[in-house]
Amino acid sequence: MTKQPSLSRLSAVFLLLMGLTALLGCPRSQPPAPQPEAEAVGQAAPTEDDANQPDTATLSEPEGLPKPIRPPSTFQEPDPPSSSKPPLPEETLAEQPDQLPMPSDPPPPLAEVGQPPLVENPLRVGEPRTTEPHTIEPRVTEPRVEQPRTEEPPAEVRPRKGKKGGDFDPIAVHGPIFVDWSKPKLALLITGRQDGYMEPCGCAGLDRMKGGMSRRHSLFRELREQRGWPTVGLDAGGIARGYGKQAELKFHIMVDAMRTMKYDAVTLGAADLRLPTAELVAVAASTGDQPSMFLSANVGLFGFDAALMATHRVIEQAGVKLAVTGVLGGEFRKAINNPEIELADAEAAIEKLMPQMEQADFQILLAHATLAESESLARRFPVFDIVVTAGGAAEPPAQPRKIDGTNTLLIEVGEKGMDAIVLGLYDGPGGGWRYQRVPLDARFPQSNEMHMLMTAYQHQVKSLGFSGLGIRPAPHPLKETHGELVGSQSCESCHEPSYRIWRKTPHARAYQTLVELDPPRQFDPECISCHVIGWHPTQYFPYEGGYKSLEETPHLIDVGCESCHGPGGNHNRAELHGTDEEKERHRKLMIVTKDESRDGQCATCHDLDNSPDFDFETYWPEVEHYEDQ
Repeated sequence: MTKQPSLSRLSAVFLLLMGLTALLGCPRSQPPAPQPEAEAVGQAAPTEDDANQPDTATLSEPEGLPKPIRPPSTFQEPDPPSSSKPPLPEETLAEQPDQLPMPSDPPPPLAEVGQPPLVENPLRVGEPRTTEPHTIEPRVTEPRVEQPRTEEPPAEVRPRKGKKGGDFDPIAVHGPIFVDWSKPKLALLITGRQDGYMEPCGCAGLDRMKGGMSRRHSLFRELREQRGWPTVGLDAGGIARGYGKQAELKFHIMVDAMRTMKYDAVTLGAADLRLPTAELVAVAASTGDQPSMFLSANVGLFGFDAALMATHRVIEQAGVKLAVTGVLGGEFRKAINNPEIELADAEAAIEKLMPQMEQADFQILLAHATLAESESLARRFPVFDIVVTAGGAAEPPAQPRKIDGTNTLLIEVGEKGMDAIVLGLYDGPGGGWRYQRVPLDARFPQSNEMHMLMTAYQHQVKSLGFSGLGIRPAPHPLKETHGELVGSQSCESCHEPSYRIWRKTPHARAYQTLVELDPPRQFDPECISCHVIGWHPTQYFPYEGGYKSLEETPHLIDVGCESCHGPGGNHNRAELHGTDEEKERHRKLMIVTKDESRDGQCATCHDLDNSPDFDFETYWPEVEHYEDQ
């Protein structure tokens, strides 16, 4: 009889089998796979695809700068830091503070004064430069198994000038205004020669630049509303610049701005009279019970008989009578060739007005004339107490002067609307006058009303488009030798070191700076001409094959390779299909030397209007690049 195993022995065998099964087959019992020592905690292991990607560490950009708008490409970049500023919505009207600092407010802290510029800016004599180290911070990237490119050393730390030079105190630089002034009986706010400059160019930093209708409006408000001074606005003309539809739009907007500021008397300048006569009448003619602020003794729109514009005006405010007239000088009359505008000799026109002018307390002449002719008119008619001239230096003098042989005070207005003159008239013991040259700088806040006008102007420009503005492309002057424009990315594959240097510069983000302005300016020909490829930088028209729009020509945005080196079409074809002789010839055509850049090429955009603090030797190392071939 066979002996059966006991229950306890069977149980032991069963438990042993179950234990082996758990150890060999249960996933929860498997230990975690060891991590490679080269991997950092929280990072994925590199793959073969990763190893074939370009080294983004060599393509890093300075921190805090916005990500440029770039066309589709096989060239891949990591996403920018989360601190990148998104483009502003085009339809947004940002609310701006309209509070003016009271005269008793203490000035802001003084900015540190840096090294003076190597080339003094004649429009801003005495402005100090501040400096600040500029570094390009590398972006942190994931470790790679293989590096296809050699890592470049960090960029050299260089001193900076201009808008990145630290805090700027306009009062410390340009000085305080109205020091020890008592309230005048009447204040005259005098301007002229706006020359089409609605506002300073914001590319180089508005804080360091002077001028603009917005700041002028804030000055008017400070005098009238905060200081409580009765104020009369006078302008010597020269509002417009250039011709064409955009010049007409700007003229209308600036006249609307001057109406908002409640100007009392404005004469017309030569640039204004080059606009279509119908456009001038639309803004200069009196309508019904609303007298126009424009006047001239010797300019008749559609003839003197039409009487569309006053010859003079008597302004009475705060118990003071001012008789004001304006004239266009002889030198400027020579530049007007419009049969719809009747012109007369300035002396003869003034002579007719003298009986009416002499009845006022003060006689004022707004002379859109040369300095010499303005002085000659003052000597011929010594009855004038004040002669305002459009002639003279770019910056008004710190103090006025009396014209030799007369008691007439000569007031110069400067140019581009960067300064205003305030003349305080006093009565009682001491009487007389006080004079203040007012720099229209960052001490004056932006005006909401002017911001709205500027936004409306930019929307008009956008709506009309280049064709509606009458802008037509012209042949590129280098088309025959260089071929067509191809865009900066076409240069990358053969010129990788130079391309990487360019990508780190603000030139590679020039278009985005226009998008982020308030209001945006990427549809304004006067702005994009220096921020895209294929436009004349100072005449504001495109070349054939140049930038049209972000949608049509995304490869031509920013200040790219061809902005300096010229079109690259023939060079590209020679490298792909040409003979050795053709390759060498087109390579030489693309070379731009440092001397050529210094002697004029950079200054086409970095001029006094757009980059007043530009210093070639300071900025050249940031864009400098050389190649053996």
